[in-house]
Amino acid sequence: MTLTTDRPSRSAAPRARVAQPAARPRTAPVERSLVATLVLPDVYRATEGDEVVGYVQLAGPVYVALLGSVYNTSVEIAQCLDLTVALDRLRAARA
Repeated sequence: MTLTTDRPSRSAAPRARVAQPAARPRTAPVERSLVATLVLPDVYRATEGDEVVGYVQLAGPVYVALLGSVYNTSVEIAQCLDLTVALDRLRAARA
């Protein structure tokens, strides 16, 4: 092992140690991802854990993101060309 700096020398007088409060552990919020489950031939249900966040309906080549826990009353928030992007839009609209 090679040291690139000089080691600090110890002073003759010992320093008084000050008790420091214990640091709280930093925890980042866990970002859970949405899971898309095909429930009809053209409709995916987007869930986060046990909670229904919304739906993604396939309309031709377009994925229509619908926000709401009930399919009949959910609101369209985006039209995307990719299922992953549609799920990202649902996640962003929910936050």
